[in-house]
Amino acid sequence: MEGKPLNVGGTGRANRRVLRVALAAGGAASILLSAVIAHGTACAEEHADEGQAEHALKLRPYIHCDGFAGGVRGVALDHRPQTAEPWREVSFGNRSERVSVVAGYRVAYSYPRTLHFANLKAERSDPSRYAEDKQIVTRNLADMAKADGNTALTEFSHRDFSGQTLGKKDLSGTTLAITQIFSDEDSVIVTIYFMNQVPEMRRFQTHEEFIVLRDSFIRGYVECVARKKSIPPRQQH
Repeated sequence: MEGKPLNVGGTGRANRRVLRVALAAGGAASILLSAVIAHGTACAEEHADEGQAEHALKLRPYIHCDGFAGGVRGVALDHRPQTAEPWREVSFGNRSERVSVVAGYRVAYSYPRTLHFANLKAERSDPSRYAEDKQIVTRNLADMAKADGNTALTEFSHRDFSGQTLGKKDLSGTTLAITQIFSDEDSVIVTIYFMNQVPEMRRFQTHEEFIVLRDSFIRGYVECVARKKSIPPRQQH
C-alpha cells in the first residue's frame, strides 16, 4: 500500500505550526546568544576597566610630585590614550625594539617664569615583560653613550629605585640629559628629558649649575615618589 508523501515543504497547517515553533525557538536561541555575547563583552570591559584602575593606582605616586629641587612645579599633565598601542618603539641606529606600555602619563616641569626644565614620562610595563623592557631601554641608553663622545653615562641607586643618566658635557642642543628611573616593585619606567632653553628663559646659566639642578631634581623626585608610595592611596594627592 502506498502511503501519503510527507509534506516536507511545510505547506500544511501542521507544518506551519511546527515552523512557528521552530522560529520561536530560534528567536529565543538568538536572544540567548545575544545576551551571552553582551555579558561577555561587559565582563571583558569590566576587567579592562579594573586593569586600567590598577595601573592608574600604581602610577599615581609618580605623577603628583612637585615643589622639590628649588621649587620646580608640574605645569602640564597628559594621560596616555587608552587607544594607544600597548607598546612604544625604542630605536637607535638600525635597531628598533618594542617596550610594553600598559598605561602612562606625561608631566612637564618648569621653574617660575621659565620654559620647561624637564619633560617626564611615567609608564607601567606589562609586569610579565618588565624585566625585558628594562634591559632594552638600559642597553639603548648605553649604546647612545658609546656613539656620542660628548656625553657621559652614570648609574645611581636610591631608596628602592635604580637608574641611569646620560648627560651632555656642555650646554648644547635641545636635550641636555636623559634619565631613566626603574621601579622593579611596580614595573614602572620613568624617563626624564632635561631641556635646554635660551639663557633668559632657563634657571641655570652654566653647565655646572645645570648639573646641580638636574641631580637635585632626580633626588627630590625619587624622595617624593617614595614618600607618596608609603601613603595609603586614598590619602594621596
